[in-house]
Amino acid sequence: MIKPTRLAAESAVGEFAGADLGDVRLERRLMLMVERLAPEPDASLPVGLGTGAELEAGYRFLRNSAVTANGLLKPHIDATVRRISQHREVLAVHDSTEFRFNGSRTDLGGLGRSGHGFLGHFTLAVELDARRDALGVLALETWARTHPTPTALRRAKKLTVREALQVPNEQDRWLRGVEAAEQQVGTASSLLHVMDSEADDYDLMGALVAAQRRFVIRLCYDRVLATASNGEKTKEMIAQREVICTKTVHLSRRGRRPGGGQRKRSVPRAERLATLAVSAGPATFRRPNNFPVGPRTLPVNIVAVREINAPSDHEAVEWLLITTEPIDSEEQVLKVIDCYRARWRIEEYFKALKTGCAIEKRQLESMHTLRNGLALFVPIAWTLLRLRAASRLPESVPSSEILEPDEITVLRKLAEKPLPPAPSATEAMLAIARLGGHLRSNGDPGWLVLGRGYEKLLATVAGYRLALQDQKK
Repeated sequence: MIKPTRLAAESAVGEFAGADLGDVRLERRLMLMVERLAPEPDASLPVGLGTGAELEAGYRFLRNSAVTANGLLKPHIDATVRRISQHREVLAVHDSTEFRFNGSRTDLGGLGRSGHGFLGHFTLAVELDARRDALGVLALETWARTHPTPTALRRAKKLTVREALQVPNEQDRWLRGVEAAEQQVGTASSLLHVMDSEADDYDLMGALVAAQRRFVIRLCYDRVLATASNGEKTKEMIAQREVICTKTVHLSRRGRRPGGGQRKRSVPRAERLATLAVSAGPATFRRPNNFPVGPRTLPVNIVAVREINAPSDHEAVEWLLITTEPIDSEEQVLKVIDCYRARWRIEEYFKALKTGCAIEKRQLESMHTLRNGLALFVPIAWTLLRLRAASRLPESVPSSEILEPDEITVLRKLAEKPLPPAPSATEAMLAIARLGGHLRSNGDPGWLVLGRGYEKLLATVAGYRLALQDQKK
């Protein structure tokens, strides 16, 4: 197992170091705002920044046309690339989420029946190991639905499929996210792109194969095979493959997605252990009849996962994973499954943004200020996500792998309960959570108490280190 990166120098404030906004005053204001907001990321801006001059200065900062989301995110993305460079290969997990807002706002778009707001498409770098540690955000694209979609235009104006494809399409965000991530990382590491079934698009997969990008994408459509004379489809073909092995996995609890209808990924799911039967094989897709562009055929590998003996009141897990990764051995096939299961990290990251940082409760009026506000909280949410993951490490992982010696020393002094001589990472994180107000009777630590406790620890450690320096003079 790759040794975990210590949390120490990777606080939210550190993720903005070196920001270049073209004005020293703006850069100072940025650092001050992050210092104020990080300890209580869910607090409103008036509470977090304080009333009066500081609050007004914060609003002016977010409204300033010279301040952009890209500029705010650049230091964090650069730091993410540095972390990625320590690994031979890294997962780039892609997904989109909606940000919904109440009240009157400027230049936001519609989100179906569920209100108005905008969407964000994220690329999150994740370690390719059992811990699936999040290394940071590599790319972010935001947009509001202020114009009809290509599908709506095709129906309203009776456009052909070829004509509709000339209209900017939200589906193109997947490829833009891949290329943005690849451009940022370059040769520092090899990226393996992971996407859910929403990315099952023939045009996208064709472009990724042509560019020699590595990917694992969950199949949504039962695609016709190029080798089939009788119209045989993917599910029929893979069902005839023998089971290579079985694998027991932990399925996380899943709540209902807003606006998701009855789609499988939108239906709530209880936490449980599942036994999966695994099969795999090569396949060649045929270009859809109504799709006039792209290669006529597309060679891929497919890994099929089917749950055995699912509970009668639960939908059985079934994944068909399309990949460019080799599947010649059981180990390679299981790696593909583990890569897809790491996709859940980005769902947790969205929770960190929405629950831990309360993005959708921000009282900012325009798309520009909301984008800037989101960019401001992207690194803070990443810090919360890493703290949450660290609090759930196995008991066998020592605290020295996530905390610096000075931090452990100070934590011993601050902890309400004495720490053991060699505390585990879990014991250390529970002590940090208690600094943030966590009560053991409340179960596992949540986003907020971990963030508050860690910021309190960092502030005390900073004073401790200054005192040590004075003693050495």
